[in-house]
Amino acid sequence: MTTLLLVRHGATEWTLARRLQGHADVDLCDRGRQDVRALSPIVARWRPRSVVVSPLLRTRTTARLLCAPLAAPPDPVVDAAWIEHGLGEWEGLTPDAIGADYARWRAGEIVPPGAEPARAIRARVARAVGAAARLPGPVLVATHGGTIRAVLAACVGLEPSRIEPVAAPSLTVLDVAGDGSGRLRHLNVVP
Repeated sequence: MTTLLLVRHGATEWTLARRLQGHADVDLCDRGRQDVRALSPIVARWRPRSVVVSPLLRTRTTARLLCAPLAAPPDPVVDAAWIEHGLGEWEGLTPDAIGADYARWRAGEIVPPGAEPARAIRARVARAVGAAARLPGPVLVATHGGTIRAVLAACVGLEPSRIEPVAAPSLTVLDVAGDGSGRLRHLNVVP
């Protein structure tokens, strides 16, 4: 078993405005940086030996801030499989602008126009979990809320309709076996 420390990135200006980010490359705002620094001691207690990040700036900044206090911070591995869902025509929109379809999407009932299908996300994330689980653990993974929800669905069978989105930032801890199955230890831990 390998322990994955799944951290949703800190807040961006888009997060605060409730704009869906998807693949948009938005960095953390000042509040997001402060919140990640507050989460840092909680993550440090796990003593991560490896770090994996999505290629987006908000996750790379989150990982850098989380690793800064570590005595010997590991070099991060950038893995595109950990990127947030591509949200197609909905990127940049707010839930109010989307309307009733927003709740249906959160429940996993629909896919936004031009977005990445749920089965593709789960397959991508399952491969990412397998690659991260082969690294020396615990493994810190700086990623996105939708990606964490996909991990929970793929590894522990927790469907999107059964959980609320995790906070930005937050820590979710999962033990993963070689076959990709997992055991959820902590969900949505915030400072």
